[in-house]
Parts: sequence; structure tokens; C-alpha cells
Amino acid sequence: MTPGANTRVPPGGARDAFSLVVHTLFLRGAQVLLLRRVDTGFMDGHYTLPGGHRQHRETIVDAAVRECREEVGVGVRSIRPVAVLPYAGGANFIFEALAWEGAPCVAEPTQCDVVTFAPSDALPTPVAPFVHTALRCRREQRWYHEREPEAAVALR
Repeated sequence: MTPGANTRVPPGGARDAFSLVVHTLFLRGAQVLLLRRVDTGFMDGHYTLPGGHRQHRETIVDAAVRECREEVGVGVRSIRPVAVLPYAGGANFIFEALAWEGAPCVAEPTQCDVVTFAPSDALPTPVAPFVHTALRCRREQRWYHEREPEAAVALR
């Protein structure tokens, strides 16, 4: 038998590397907590939710709780999943903090320069596009949203 003969290769070649990213909604009435990215090299100047990449062997929930503590100095005591938003290189897992302790602040000044609660129907600009999608999924109680392929959109 040839080495690797039983190894199945997906159609089109090798499998994609897949990043798992977590973000957490903190809601206060009709307001959502946002932070503004700075000096990260990715979406600098954009407002987004607290979050980041899951670390090796970390659960998705543990990653969300850790990122909240690291980025906005808040200890999450209760959290629930809201939505999964796939993108080309991975998936964003959106959570909602149901109970937390501490006052949100700029806890990573090398990566964020503003932490603020903003009206969810009048978000500051520019805002990371997935924030609108995450809020819509929560409002519609839809746990999954996948962007249509550009080819399908072009056919309309």
C-alpha cells in the first residue's frame, strides 16, 4: 500500500486553517459596549465588541471571559451564546454577558483607546461590520448568519 493512500483529501485540495474568534455583547438598556481598536494593524480606528482569538486548548466560553477581562477589565459571571458568524478564515462566536462585575474601562491601552456604551440603533462610525449583524441576530433570535457568496449576490 502506498503511504497516505487512505488519507482523504477534500475536493479542491487541503483543508483551510480555521480561526476561532470570540466577541461579547454587554448591553445596558438599549446601549451596547464598544471599544475602539488602535495600533493593532487590523481595523484600527473601528469600534467593535470586546473579543479576540481563542488560545490553544481554551474553550470558546473561557476565551470570551478572558478577552472581556483583558480588554475592558470586566469579570463575566454569566454568559450565553448568541450567534455564530463564519467568515473566510474562521468563525466569530458572539456571546452576551448576562452578569458581570467591574466597570468597563480601557484595560489594554496598547490595543484600544476608547471604551463606551453607545445606542445600539446609532452606533459610532466606523464600526466593525459584524457588530450590526450580531445585534440583528440577537434581536431576531437567529443563532447563525453566513454571508452569501459574492457570486450569488452578483446574480440578483
